[in-house]
Amino acid sequence: MSNIDKTSPETLEQGFMDSFHKLGIGSDDNLYINGNLAALGKVRLKKDVKQKILLTAFQKKIGSTGTIFSPSASMNLCNTQIPFDIKNTPSHEMGSFAEYIRLAPESVRSFHPFWSISALGLNSERLCHVSRNAYGAGTPWEVMLDLDVRQVTFGIHPSRAVTLIHHVETVTGAPYRYIKEFLHPVITKHKIEVQPFYQLVMYKNSQVQKRIRLNEHYFNVLSKKGLFHEVHDKSGLVFYTFKFRDFYNIAVEFFIDDMYNYLEYPPEVRPYRI
Repeated sequence: MSNIDKTSPETLEQGFMDSFHKLGIGSDDNLYINGNLAALGKVRLKKDVKQKILLTAFQKKIGSTGTIFSPSASMNLCNTQIPFDIKNTPSHEMGSFAEYIRLAPESVRSFHPFWSISALGLNSERLCHVSRNAYGAGTPWEVMLDLDVRQVTFGIHPSRAVTLIHHVETVTGAPYRYIKEFLHPVITKHKIEVQPFYQLVMYKNSQVQKRIRLNEHYFNVLSKKGLFHEVHDKSGLVFYTFKFRDFYNIAVEFFIDDMYNYLEYPPEVRPYRI
């Protein structure tokens, strides 16, 4: 049996705390956390125990004046008539740790049937009054940018888990996307109402191909500027971190230089062209 197999809850938590210190995470920090806990499979503790330990370590590190944000999107509801219930609709394909945060008794969730964010901590209530848009002005993404949020991703490289790029596409006016209105049923005060919400989508038949090496060009610049960090935890997890604002600024510059930088090549078919 390896040392990882025999890891105690106390040892696991302390290891996480040490890794967060190496990443520069401190008190008062606001964090956007996402990732995959699969690498903790060899740690012989129950799944919910590992989730609790990880969340506790984050909360201890940022203290009572910090905030934890996490994705709780339910894109599987899009183009359906399944009512969205802010309290009971589970997140979809956001990872077990994101769902663990959503289910925390004190968790606050933004009101959007497709792309919602959950939060714990001092600034969580700021999600209670946000736009009906998924991205753009007044959305949780702008709230997090205003709070100088640091993204912490584990178990997967953040180039595959950086939803902030769609906020950048929105504010820079990426021409291959547009805002679509969806009329979707939601549960409010124990009744179902159909209400409008807005989501960033791509034009049909535009032959848009996302980059195969998705988002890596942004992270290459982040790394060269010393703004992207990673730590290999003793548990087997790899933690990555960067500031939302740094990623945003770099990505915006790419879009200023080339509106199609997010794509593998500029599309030949452009239904948005007059």
